[in-house]
Amino acid sequence: MASIIGRLGRVPGVGLVVTMIVFYALMGGDAVSGLVIGEASPLVVAVMAGVFGTTPLVLLAERAALLRRGRRKLLRELGAGPLINRMAVSNTFVIPLTLLSLQRLEAFGTVIALMWLGPLAVAILKMAFGTPRRLSGLLWLPLAAPGMLILTRVWEGRADALGVLFAVGAAVCYGNFLYTYGGLGKALGKRVDVAIAESMMRSTAALTALSAIVLTTLAAFGTTVPGITPGSDWLTWRVVGFTCLSGLLTGFVAQVGQNLIFGRGLIKEATFAVLTAVEPTVALSLDWAVLGHTPTGLDLARSDWRPDFPSRTRPTCR
Repeated sequence: MASIIGRLGRVPGVGLVVTMIVFYALMGGDAVSGLVIGEASPLVVAVMAGVFGTTPLVLLAERAALLRRGRRKLLRELGAGPLINRMAVSNTFVIPLTLLSLQRLEAFGTVIALMWLGPLAVAILKMAFGTPRRLSGLLWLPLAAPGMLILTRVWEGRADALGVLFAVGAAVCYGNFLYTYGGLGKALGKRVDVAIAESMMRSTAALTALSAIVLTTLAAFGTTVPGITPGSDWLTWRVVGFTCLSGLLTGFVAQVGQNLIFGRGLIKEATFAVLTAVEPTVALSLDWAVLGHTPTGLDLARSDWRPDFPSRTRPTCR
């Protein structure tokens, strides 16, 4: 298997192909979650998706000595411990914040466009402090920034302020995630999958524990908080099925792809951060394919549309 992956890494353009698979997996998982955030809540959906995504990732990484004695000592010696913890913080909050933003803004393309601010900051840092050759990559920014502004249309003042704040928070988590991932890739190389699985375990455990505390406290006081408290009939096969699919896409497929990118050096982290400029376009296509809205030519140019959520999943927190 390792030899096959090694040969694959030498194929021209394979890094771009894997990157697009990662983008569609990441965005696809969030879009699928958007189908059930009205039945459950963004918080509950994030927890379930995290569990479903982390479990196979951990089982896969066990072959790389995830549960072997001395693993944590090795990670400390390589200086990966702080990076793993920093990534775990981002993993804990990025999906809940993304889904909370989607519930309020109802426009997947807008949410992802705002989240792109995180990778944009990483790209600027990497290129500004790199070589002059890398600095030339900043020419991408004038091309990508107008697309983000067109999607968000901030000059109209119609966006939900709290929804935008959630998206910006997710952008910070996403940017920190990419920046940390690059550091882990340099420190661990092909063993980065062990560190990622460790980080995912910690973040999923933390999110599950925090959610249990919050939901138990709210239930004890009989309080309902939109976006946090699930509906009365949230535990259905529909919710379980969609959160399972979301978790496998975001927590497993995307992570395995990113392990290949950063562990095998298929693409530099600065280049990957710049390529995230296509994520709003990916989100538009998934908004049509998953959330059921067919954009017109004007929609694609201006993104003046919102996904047509089914009535039973339409957000009610406005």
